[in-house]
Amino acid sequence: MSVITFNLPSAAGLTGLTLEVYTVTEVLISASPVSVTETSAGVFTATIPETLEGTSYALDIKDSSGNRVGLVGHRANVMVQQGDSTYVLSEADAMMLDHFIYNPDTDKLEADRAIETTLNSLFLGEQHKMSSGSENIFFTNLTSDINFFPMWGGLKDQSLTVNQGASGFIPPSGRVYSDMFSLPLGGSPNPLVNVGYEGDNYFGVNITGLGITTVAGEGVGPEFRLEYRIEIAGRNVYKQVLPRNAARSTAGSTIYAGDVIEWWFDHPVDVRAGTTLYAEIHKVRIEDDVDMGVFLVRQGDTADPNTGLLRYQATVHNRLFEDKDIELISPYLKYKSMDFKIDASGSTIALRDLSLGAESVLVSHPINTLEAVVDGTNIKIKLLGGQKVLVESLPVNATSINGSFVNSVLNQAVVELNALFTNSLSFDSQGNAVSGFALSGNDLTITLADGTSYTQDVTSFGVDENNYVSSGAMSGSDLILTMDDATTVTIDASSLAVDTDTTISFGTLVGNTLTLTASDASTVTIDVTSLNVDENLYVLSGVLNGTNIDLTMSDNSIVTVAVGALAIDNNTTISSGTVSGTDIILNLSDASIITIDATTLATGTSTQVVSGAVVGTDLVLTMGDATTVTIDATNLVSGSTLSATNDRWYISYGANANTEVGVSTNDSTVNGQLPFYFGQALSQGDEFKWNFQSNGGANLILGIWDGAEAATAYNGGAATASNWGTSFTYAGGFIAGSNSTLTNTTNGSKYVVSNGDALAVRFDESGYLTLVDVSVSPEVEIAKTTIPLAVTEFNLQMHTWANGVLPNGIISTSDWTVVHDFDSSEAGLINGIEDHTVIKSNVSIEIGEKIMFMLDEVGQGDYFGTGYSNASSGVSTAEEQLDNEFKYETNESLSFEFGGTSDWNVNTNATHYFDNGAGVVGYRKGGANTIQGMFSMRFNADGKLTIYSEDNNEKVATAKSNPTVGSSVHLYFGVRANRAYYSIPVISKQTIGQNSQPDSDFVPTVADQTVSVEEGTVLNFQIVSSDNIVNQFAELDAPSWMTLNQDTGILSGTAPAYAGSAADVIVVSCKAGNAIGGTVDFTVTATVTQAAVYSNTKSLNLNGTSHFLQGNPTGVTALERASNGDGSAWTIGMWVKPNAGTGNQTLFLYGGADDYSEGCITLKQSGGTSLVLTYGTVYDNIILVAGNALTANVWNHVLVTFDGGTTGNDPLQGSAYYGRFSIVVDGVALSTVGVATNSGYTGAISGTAGASGGIYRVGRANNVHNNYFGGVINQVAVWDTDQTANVATIYNSGATQDLSLLADAPDHVYEIGASVTTITDSIGSADLTGYNLALSDIVTDSP
Repeated sequence: MSVITFNLPSAAGLTGLTLEVYTVTEVLISASPVSVTETSAGVFTATIPETLEGTSYALDIKDSSGNRVGLVGHRANVMVQQGDSTYVLSEADAMMLDHFIYNPDTDKLEADRAIETTLNSLFLGEQHKMSSGSENIFFTNLTSDINFFPMWGGLKDQSLTVNQGASGFIPPSGRVYSDMFSLPLGGSPNPLVNVGYEGDNYFGVNITGLGITTVAGEGVGPEFRLEYRIEIAGRNVYKQVLPRNAARSTAGSTIYAGDVIEWWFDHPVDVRAGTTLYAEIHKVRIEDDVDMGVFLVRQGDTADPNTGLLRYQATVHNRLFEDKDIELISPYLKYKSMDFKIDASGSTIALRDLSLGAESVLVSHPINTLEAVVDGTNIKIKLLGGQKVLVESLPVNATSINGSFVNSVLNQAVVELNALFTNSLSFDSQGNAVSGFALSGNDLTITLADGTSYTQDVTSFGVDENNYVSSGAMSGSDLILTMDDATTVTIDASSLAVDTDTTISFGTLVGNTLTLTASDASTVTIDVTSLNVDENLYVLSGVLNGTNIDLTMSDNSIVTVAVGALAIDNNTTISSGTVSGTDIILNLSDASIITIDATTLATGTSTQVVSGAVVGTDLVLTMGDATTVTIDATNLVSGSTLSATNDRWYISYGANANTEVGVSTNDSTVNGQLPFYFGQALSQGDEFKWNFQSNGGANLILGIWDGAEAATAYNGGAATASNWGTSFTYAGGFIAGSNSTLTNTTNGSKYVVSNGDALAVRFDESGYLTLVDVSVSPEVEIAKTTIPLAVTEFNLQMHTWANGVLPNGIISTSDWTVVHDFDSSEAGLINGIEDHTVIKSNVSIEIGEKIMFMLDEVGQGDYFGTGYSNASSGVSTAEEQLDNEFKYETNESLSFEFGGTSDWNVNTNATHYFDNGAGVVGYRKGGANTIQGMFSMRFNADGKLTIYSEDNNEKVATAKSNPTVGSSVHLYFGVRANRAYYSIPVISKQTIGQNSQPDSDFVPTVADQTVSVEEGTVLNFQIVSSDNIVNQFAELDAPSWMTLNQDTGILSGTAPAYAGSAADVIVVSCKAGNAIGGTVDFTVTATVTQAAVYSNTKSLNLNGTSHFLQGNPTGVTALERASNGDGSAWTIGMWVKPNAGTGNQTLFLYGGADDYSEGCITLKQSGGTSLVLTYGTVYDNIILVAGNALTANVWNHVLVTFDGGTTGNDPLQGSAYYGRFSIVVDGVALSTVGVATNSGYTGAISGTAGASGGIYRVGRANNVHNNYFGGVINQVAVWDTDQTANVATIYNSGATQDLSLLADAPDHVYEIGASVTTITDSIGSADLTGYNLALSDIVTDSP
């Protein structure tokens, strides 16, 4: 019989209760239900006939209706029978059974208390496991051995006010891991020394541990297991047991000393940046779980850079990780091959996996939303201007466009992809760069490298996107367009040519259907909403064949197009155009035509362009309100959304050789990789033209590098004259350079130019280079090479100082070839041509084309024609023996009659027909001395050859003899006296009727933007657009201190002083545009803020026994020298308040970690008051002692300088070596006693070289000497120059100051702030880390 007592508060007051008793294995013990009595509230008792000793039970309590009231665990005598033995359960075990029972109905174990498990805790049979990975939780599939991890979102502690807003919510994110890498710790294992595998490890990055490799230092039998444990902040977060004779481990059942143990964890351990963890391996006896202590492994032979101490050796296997918002994670992130294709609409880029066959599209993105960037040696695909990475690292050889592999050169592959992603082509991207410009009246003619050109009325630049065509109607043969401002534009549709034979007679427009009736009576009906084009080929010619158009393509194939199916998409480009009156007629690449009234095109809603001028490569537009807008004309494009900058600057040498520089100024991303080279070669007869720009007076070198073929820093030899074989050098003005001599000066020994001046480097056919100022008239030769070059072409190279401007130039090739040289002395055209010389245009025209020629000087009696067939030299009248000859007279008329005969029929109906009354007829606008402007020689569609005034839009004369159709016609030019290069006419070739025009459908979207800039600091603000490409920016009213880069959209300048008034808020009116979409207006509001007032109130108190600061010596190149006397000067400065201690106390240390064999710079306090400087090793050095230098317990300013000269080798030169250095305290240079041990030191000083690595410390010597500084320190600084001349300025009469504002600022400055962990380098990038310091060591005592 057994009496059972139990608690069931939920059944208090109920009567008629019974219970049944079960074992934990569901065996019913009680023969029948037993009555239950309530002895007190919620406390019940029952008596059953069975004995319940030694086992635990489940009590099933039911009411009088048989419904369960409760299920209670119960132990009887808490006796356990096991075999022949009986023992009593512990009280803890018994208490556990009160809270953890088996429920036979649900077949579950149930607990009424929280359960804590091990770090490798929950197993779902043999299939799944859930484990702690320190900062993460991993779910391991035990069959596939894959560790899965969840996406996370969260809420921070909501009891804290700071977490009750938006910052208290952590948005859902996913973890992204890098590829695995292995990191050795402690160097190589030392077979003679064993230490315990235990110690702190600091991680400055997010890192995931995957396993370790170490070498056993002791034997461990199979009766022990090895446990790898990690603790963070005293809390155990990770544990692994080393497998033996199993996968994931090389350890056998018995481990012997010297065994290499590679141990891969069964799940990762994630550690966040900034975490210090304690890692250890313990031996645990398996039989009774007794911990036998730390496992011994081999000690490493390299000191820990953080502590300076030797540690256990291990190689850890890791991945890096970062948490990204789920939206920023692409499912294709790790793809290693990808194809990209633009769809038929031209609006979408498809990312494809070609291995999937027909259904290969993975995802699609709209055009202009993707970009490709270089990622090491691979390609990264990301959202344009965003953080989301779609494909992390594509190999170049696995990347294709529409099934064809991209260029095998990385940077070219990236260019190809970005051209696809923007689906646009520029002149330059098609291999036909802009080479020259000419402006006649308001017409700008842009000449390309192949001699073709495009002409645009400059009054149409800066399109007002608010004026567009709102409707159209046909009236007879006129197409009348109504603009949104109610103006109308009328176009004669009969002048629209379908092919060379058939023209449009008239047309009708009904809704969206345009019906054109051709001159051959055929009709073409076009749905104007569905025009389309194939962007891959262009049309050479076309013939209307019924309702089809037969097009001859650029590859000579024939394409037949049903005109009803033509459609326009955003890939349609402008192939040519012409100006007719105020109408701009555009021929699109699909052969359709758009006509726009040029008078409606404006740079603003009220200000029209009235005129323009070309200055070098700048186009200067004069507006209706007399203001001017300057445009970098090298960026003008034809139907393009990409920059048309010609060839660009590239890195010449080093790891990034042949990589595009990619920035317009020599900023910190590239200024250590000089010289740069221009991507287009300069050949004899060519010239390199640019508009001079010097940012803050930065120097400039253009020429040919002759130094080591290695990436060179702007201040590390790139400006050294001996490194340049040939150079034109600017240093506050152009000066004589390597192999060059100044031929003109304007200011003493210099030729001074201003920002914006147009300059050119010309390469003549005799091999000489000439630097010319073409911004003045007549142009001025600045400098010329002394010795001619031995090559016929080369790539121009350049250097400029930090943040100097890279010349944005173009190379103009020769337009002409000499066909008659009177005395056989011509050496190309760069130097001009001589009397009786005849030259022939290198471009020619065929039917339907024209040669443009510019008459932009007063007449000098020179001749033009279409042929010369006499001798190539010695003909004194060669210029008069041209076929189809005409002359630009000295009275500025074009004359066509000579000796009573003429090859031309002059158009007597021309507005500017000219008859001088003496038998000379021709053409002239205005009186004598009037520049005549732009003309063309046209090979018309009717086979006739005409001279045409492009400015006045009228025919001047028609040749009496037509050229043969199918032949090529050249323009010839003969002179009556010597002519300078700039007097030779500028020519180009065009299709008759050609131009380009923006389309308002593609206007950029740019919102108003704001920026703040501190007074006296540099503004560098990137304007951001949100839709459609921008390739040109402009500002209308920026203050004089602010400039806008029209190419990049960067507002820059040095902010003025803070005024404390409304003047500190500057609203700049801006425009952004592209050649297709026009412009959009927006503002940038720049607010000038007050600079923080410099203060120095905190210092660091070092205890002299364990406190010190340490940094990475590789970041302090200012103190390095490569060889004895190489000129590497330096200065070290610091404020110190020493204690009265008389031992050696190290203030500053830099160099090799082992000063017995590696050179160091060491500054110590010795004997209480002396300063001792040691330069070199323990055995070979220069030692300088300044006695009575320091005063204890007061502030002393210490400055040590070195001039970079020799420091050893000759025992007789000791005093000279000592003189290289100075020790200055409180602004006064001290007398010193010098010692030159072993004739001084001749070796290098390096923080990176040497077997022991480098060392950089404040307040402690190296680990051998190990003495510390006891006292207070403040403001430590390092210069890479000798500051002896600036001692007084630096000391500043004993007042601390902001050293970054000095004219010669330090390279590294350390101010004591609120942290003892990190002392920030406020100028450089070599932060110091504090060791063994507490916040109480920061004191308010300061100099």
